[in-house]
Amino acid sequence: MSDVAPGVRVAVVTGGARGIGRAVAAELVARGFTVVLGDLDLEVTRTTAAALGPDVVARRLDVRDTVLLARLVDEVEDEIGPIEVWVNNAGVMPTGRFTDQDAAAADLVVDVDYRAVVHATRLVLPRMLARGRGVVVQVASATGSKPMAGLAVYSGAKAAVVGFSEALRRELRGTGVQVSVVLPYLAATAMGAGITPQRGFRAVTAEQVGRGVMWAIERRRFAVYVPRRLGVLARVFGSLPLRVRDAVDDVIASDRIGLGAER
Repeated sequence: MSDVAPGVRVAVVTGGARGIGRAVAAELVARGFTVVLGDLDLEVTRTTAAALGPDVVARRLDVRDTVLLARLVDEVEDEIGPIEVWVNNAGVMPTGRFTDQDAAAADLVVDVDYRAVVHATRLVLPRMLARGRGVVVQVASATGSKPMAGLAVYSGAKAAVVGFSEALRRELRGTGVQVSVVLPYLAATAMGAGITPQRGFRAVTAEQVGRGVMWAIERRRFAVYVPRRLGVLARVFGSLPLRVRDAVDDVIASDRIGLGAER
């Protein structure tokens, strides 16, 4: 028999113990959601949950494990309530030249940053469709539209997330279920530590990304760049001839993000 409380609004955030995930959770709590944080380190996740308040629940989650993912969806729906918002935030971002990156590191990026997003979305979407409501948010990256040297596999995985989500958006029209992608610039979190932004840019905060996620949810936006002006810059840059893009990247030192970072 279910112990679900009537009227509870439930959100799940993967990679929720730190950084962007924690900031997203804080925004959801402020809007009255009961939030489930899934992350690898259960103790840290419990500490974060306790700090965010009584309406936050910690669960150990390895997003590469489809059994754990399925179990989490079942437990949340059976014990807490129907999932209204699911945020695929967990990610890894090793830097360095592709030829220096071993196969295990590349596989990890694909597994966490793309394959897990597909699996989690596949698990939660049928329940949302059956209810005719719900939101799936993919925390991607600006590198999904503007790939960076030194982040070849990461850029590819994030581009795949954007493409997957855009195709899914068309499938979901008229269902009441929304899919959104949030594309932040380099974030000032542990994952972005040791990386120097391009000239003329500054790292965004986890809180800015959290607000971007809420903007996507509440305004029903498909793609949200953080900061928002980045979307305009990405479109303009993408329209330039390749040699001009190379020249711009050279001038603003784009390569130091992926090639000049502390690995």
